[in-house]
Amino acid sequence: MVNYAEEARRLAEENQRRMAILIDEIQEINELTAARGREFADRLAADMGQFWAEHAAELEQARAEAEEKERLEAEAREQREAIARSIAARKANQTVAPVDDEDEEAKFYQRKTWLI
Repeated sequence: MVNYAEEARRLAEENQRRMAILIDEIQEINELTAARGREFADRLAADMGQFWAEHAAELEQARAEAEEKERLEAEAREQREAIARSIAARKANQTVAPVDDEDEEAKFYQRKTWLI
């Protein structure tokens, strides 16, 4: 005769033993993964530090060139704006506006051509 209670207890103990083994394996895998992650992060930080040390001069030169280009563009833009203001001022001083519609000299100043 089969003792089902004893068989169920034996299966439960075997299940607990196997679960304990799996949990230990998972914990070991997690520890190894964390250690490798720390090693990778340390190597990455060292490599990045070396990269920045090796290329710092190039980066500074590129930054200086970009700033110089920006400064030159700003100066050119300021010059163009000053020229435009100067042209507008000269044009404004060339036009004579009549005082009102009944101004006798309005037609004289509004002629299309100055050739008589």
